[in-house]
Amino acid sequence: MKLKTLNPIKIFLEGEDKEELLQSIISNDLSKYNSNFYSYILTPQGKILFEIQVILKNNFIEIICTNDQADLFSFLNKFVKLSEVQVKKIHIEQSHYNFEYFTESLKKGRIDTNFIEHSTLLPSEVHDEYIDYNKGCFIGQEVVSRIKHRNLKKKKVLVFNKNNDFELERLDNSQIILDINSFVILRIPTVTNVFELEKNYKLTKI
Repeated sequence: MKLKTLNPIKIFLEGEDKEELLQSIISNDLSKYNSNFYSYILTPQGKILFEIQVILKNNFIEIICTNDQADLFSFLNKFVKLSEVQVKKIHIEQSHYNFEYFTESLKKGRIDTNFIEHSTLLPSEVHDEYIDYNKGCFIGQEVVSRIKHRNLKKKKVLVFNKNNDFELERLDNSQIILDINSFVILRIPTVTNVFELEKNYKLTKI
């Protein structure tokens, strides 16, 4: 695997309206946390645009994006023009969030979607816990709520270890999101019997 970008950044939000502004954009509910949490920022079509870690401080909000593919700073600046919010950006050393970081996360079964092509996955397919379905409006909320409440979720994204006799070509290419080192990330139907998948394709779910 070769990452298309390797661009970890940190964003700082300051000003009176910072919580209200961020709350209107992110998929998780800021009001339920008093320290750190993870969230998505979605496209209007409900696909993952950014995965972020939010760190709440006394006078500012810190946002970490481990691999900024779509210019988070410019994205946020579109929303601050009529608010009392200032946005600042700094670059993080690539050694903190790199290929090794990504593969270490995969060992724990965690997929950092910033390292997958953006706007290709639905949040419910990866980390459903990064969405609060009961909060007010946010970008993409109508789409993800409809999927949830009408039970329209058809796919899930999982991490597997490849066993020694694994044969990549036997898998449907449409299922493979990434084939990386000893891991393969698959997007599979929710009805798939994971045990049968492991058995048939020499995989071990993490």
